[in-house]
Amino acid sequence: MSTLTRLYINPHKRGAAKLLANPQAMHAAVRSAFPPDIDESSARVLWRVDNRQHEHILYIVGPEKPEVTHIVEQAGWDTRPGQSLDYSRFLAQIKKGQRWAFEVVANPVQAVSQPGQSRGKILPHVTVEQQLNWLVERGPTRGFCIPQSDGQNLVRVAERKDLRFRKQSGSRPVVIRTARFGGVLEVTDADVLRTTLTQGLGRARAYGCGLLTLAPVEG
Repeated sequence: MSTLTRLYINPHKRGAAKLLANPQAMHAAVRSAFPPDIDESSARVLWRVDNRQHEHILYIVGPEKPEVTHIVEQAGWDTRPGQSLDYSRFLAQIKKGQRWAFEVVANPVQAVSQPGQSRGKILPHVTVEQQLNWLVERGPTRGFCIPQSDGQNLVRVAERKDLRFRKQSGSRPVVIRTARFGGVLEVTDADVLRTTLTQGLGRARAYGCGLLTLAPVEG
């Protein structure tokens, strides 16, 4: 049973500041909410933090209900424990042709060929146009397309950020270039989109990227 969990983060707690600033620390906290023997064949552990003015919300998708008490104690609100829903029920409602408002933080990259090497070097897309094209081009293989209105794709880059952290003390710094996309998508293959929603989109999924969420289109 896939689950979707929502947890409010209290930025005034010292533990919250650490988790919000370091994707490696948040990754460790989220992973420890699940037992080590979980089966991720049907749903991978994914997470994303959304900042809504004064709210910091952690979303977690996983193959079973996570135990988030330690995150609440370290970085949350005692009066707002995590809320988990059976994600499978929502996934079953997805059908071809539907339109949904969506949001996702992704790590848009490209493989650039290198002389004398069989595998290309992974480099980030750096411009807004490149990042938008990455999502639009990737959509059809992930079960959706981005519709247009007046000749314009119904998608925007709401935020661009470089994540900088170290996996271990003294290790080389890791830099992940991210883009937060928001807009409207149309379902082209319901089964493939369900897989995208539970397995993630793109790279850096351990560090807060790839969790695609859907909501009804307003209006």
